Amino acid sequence: MTHTSGMQRWCAWSALLLVVSLTTIVRADSWPPPTPQSYLSIDKTWRFTVTPRALSGQLAYFEDKVAHRKPAGAIPGNLQKQAQGFMEHLEQGQWRAVWNAPLVNDVGPVSAIVSPSGRVVTFDNWASMGWGNDAVVLYTSQGRPLRVMGLKDFLPAEYIEALPSSVSSLWWGGGHYFSADGRQLVLRVAIPFIHGPGRSAIADEDAPHLEMRFDLATGRLFPVEEKAWSSAMAAAREVNAATHKAEMVAQAHFIAPLTGPHSDLDQDWHGYLIEAFFRLDPDWKDDFPATKVLRLPQRPDYQASVGFLRDALHDELSQDGALMIASPSQDNLVRVLTELGPGVRRGWLKHARVYVVVDAAHKAAVAKALALSGAKFIPLDPNRPIPQRKERLDAYMARK
Repeated sequence: MTHTSGMQRWCAWSALLLVVSLTTIVRADSWPPPTPQSYLSIDKTWRFTVTPRALSGQLAYFEDKVAHRKPAGAIPGNLQKQAQGFMEHLEQGQWRAVWNAPLVNDVGPVSAIVSPSGRVVTFDNWASMGWGNDAVVLYTSQGRPLRVMGLKDFLPAEYIEALPSSVSSLWWGGGHYFSADGRQLVLRVAIPFIHGPGRSAIADEDAPHLEMRFDLATGRLFPVEEKAWSSAMAAAREVNAATHKAEMVAQAHFIAPLTGPHSDLDQDWHGYLIEAFFRLDPDWKDDFPATKVLRLPQRPDYQASVGFLRDALHDELSQDGALMIASPSQDNLVRVLTELGPGVRRGWLKHARVYVVVDAAHKAAVAKALALSGAKFIPLDPNRPIPQRKERLDAYMARK
């Protein structure tokens, strides 16, 4: 039985869910621990400081979020229930406190801007940009929430759907500012655009944006210029159409029998190996494979891939679990494994399952090369279709 860590199990299930859900490609991201942040008005006469709610740890926070425990990740005995805001005004060279009050955000906002009149607007939530009912919060000059908005309060659902996303966040805009007269908040909302099949790219501040203006005194949204709005909505619909098409292709691949790729791209072979693991391996729910792809000899990075394969055969992490090996050239793969195999300590891989992508003509040579290692050798014929695992297919169909 394979002994897996909690992280391995999380990776395995995450990979499964990503495949089953067939959602738009998402990007990985990371969040440093929340720390106090200060923001100055453009004339440097107002200073706004955010003190985030202290957490016992990031892992505890996310575990509590999943379990719906509130406040998530709280430190026992700590009375702070949400982020705290502190506004100061510079008078005769000295900072004078204006207000000190709880903010709407749970842990803390991601960013904020301060107007020359001492008004503050906060954006997003730590570890969750774009989500929630408080992605944008306008405060009065006394520190009271004037208008609390989620993206749905000023963007239609089909526009939000088209925005690029990461594991935790929606990348909806940036570079927000106040109008020259200080009376309006100007949100710079990203205009979705396609980058790769069915994927909306993350826009930087120089990319096209749609400007949406709000009255700072009332929080009211001013009408958006009609031509700009129509163009942005057309872009969102184009992204959604491409995403839907990509999802249909992904769905077809998920349901169809799996065969080896007809390319020499590393990512295609790694993808094939991982999907084969989830369709075939007995520990598919609790494990995640190590995948190694031996590149073609003519590639400049070929020797590095030989080194990666050698290291995997000797690595302690390979002793227990699934190691999956492939190459666009079966002849060269057999040659390299014949050279590397005898160097593996006898019985070193006796608790491992080693999948190697080889057809019937190459199977015996690979079995001989791995014999001394003690590994359970499982050949994968790239031309023999592997059906989808019934349990995965049932889970997918239940979500339809």
